[in-house]
Amino acid sequence: MIVADIMNSEPYVLHPEDTILSSSNFMKEERVRNLPVVDKTGKLLGLITLREIIEAAYGNTPKATVKEAMLKEIVTVRPETPLKGAIEVMLMNRFGCLPVIDKDKNLLGMITEADLLKTLYDLTKVPDDFYKFYNVD
Repeated sequence: MIVADIMNSEPYVLHPEDTILSSSNFMKEERVRNLPVVDKTGKLLGLITLREIIEAAYGNTPKATVKEAMLKEIVTVRPETPLKGAIEVMLMNRFGCLPVIDKDKNLLGMITEADLLKTLYDLTKVPDDFYKFYNVD
């Protein structure tokens, strides 16, 4: 299995001129924790995570732009990367996501913890008696 098999090929994106406040609201509405930052051509420029949003908000700079707060040095993978390798990178670095790019650094997609859980779920058979173990109090 490779990254291309499970990546989200239409991720939400931000642009450098977006504000931290609008980005935060968007992340809350869409229930996402990580967003790639791209230029107008789709080239990956950086990554915004909830941590960057919190740090920018803590610094009392809600009008700050994504460009000011984004991570600029990010680890990426290619679509043909073996999935196990991508998982290893995520685990070793405690990453919640990995942007997927082509050789020209154009964003092709994202692979997230949720994508990995969905894949694991699809590969796992749910026992017929599952609900006897399921407890909600």
